[in-house]
Amino acid sequence: MTREEIILCRKALVAFLFMVAAMCLSMLTSCSNEDEMFDRETTEVLPSVISEDRTLYTDTEYLISKPVFVTNGATLTIQRGALLKALPASGQGKATIVITKGCKIVANGTEDAPIVMTALIKEPGSWDGVIVLGKAPVSYECETLYCGTVATDISYGGSEENDDSGSLQFVRVEYAGAAGGAVTFDGVSRGTTIDHCQSYCSGGDGFMFNGGTVNAQYLISTGASQNGLCFNEGYTGKLQYVMATAPIRKSVWSVVSCNGTGKLEVPSFYTHPVIANLSTAHDNKSHGRRYPIAVSAYSRLTLVNSSTREAVADDDIPVQLIGGQPGALPGIDYILINATREVTSLTPDRFVLDTFFERTDYEGAVAPDVMKDRDWTKAGWVRQGKKP
Repeated sequence: MTREEIILCRKALVAFLFMVAAMCLSMLTSCSNEDEMFDRETTEVLPSVISEDRTLYTDTEYLISKPVFVTNGATLTIQRGALLKALPASGQGKATIVITKGCKIVANGTEDAPIVMTALIKEPGSWDGVIVLGKAPVSYECETLYCGTVATDISYGGSEENDDSGSLQFVRVEYAGAAGGAVTFDGVSRGTTIDHCQSYCSGGDGFMFNGGTVNAQYLISTGASQNGLCFNEGYTGKLQYVMATAPIRKSVWSVVSCNGTGKLEVPSFYTHPVIANLSTAHDNKSHGRRYPIAVSAYSRLTLVNSSTREAVADDDIPVQLIGGQPGALPGIDYILINATREVTSLTPDRFVLDTFFERTDYEGAVAPDVMKDRDWTKAGWVRQGKKP
């Protein structure tokens, strides 16, 4: 073999190795990018009104260009692994999915194929998010209008505590929260199934519960610009296994329990969420003092086996901590503004958990000795990281 032939062979070998490396890199990239986990054959823009049963499929990328209302008792079914992308705001308002009262959303992803609702612009508050309107009691008469005004009944609340608005399982909502919560449940009843859901980098709250009785498990709010979880308007449901992190500088609370929207009248009943196995992580380096938990007037909050750093209460409101240990910044215990400074510590055995709760012997969202591959907050369906 001549010298020239040897050089040509070496060049061919180098080119081949570069090609193999590029193919491997492409395969790795596609495996780490959920946009490419499935073969999206087509792209479709969702209409402004869905008035009959509709299924969104895994092989299609769905674009949300404006508020989308599910009406007329219809059910919106979303397949595992489906991808929805919100486009920048238009003259018709920011992208939103609103499940009106009497309708259902059935969005059942899986651990290895979550349903992802994201935005074309990867910035907090790029779209409004998902709003479910139900028939359960709320403490105020609700006349709220979403997304401006449309010829659609967007009221919520009622007397049906066990109604079913569908299910959200293994769902991740990214860069939403333009006008409130990334995921909002308004007057939703406990017949609805909510578990394994993440709000990632919301421009407002991560999860909002306005009235209703719906229960939830395995919720994680990552990097919300306002509150990780907000309970309002007489919400009386239960949650277990909850993680709320707030790394963005302008964030204020990880968890808020309140009961009012600026109205002067006394509500018909109190907001009172019961949360078991809550963990909060908070950045206190930001300007001003920050507290993970706040409880305001006409509301209560019960924490069971939870790990929190601080709590703030307004009015004469006792903070009830059961089976958990209060902590604080150096020199600060529980801070109760204009309150009785009453903190009630009880043992788990003195609090009767109903059948919704799973009994645990540890504090926080994750058992301290759990293996990393079994930590639900590190599972594949959860997006990691603090910022976009």
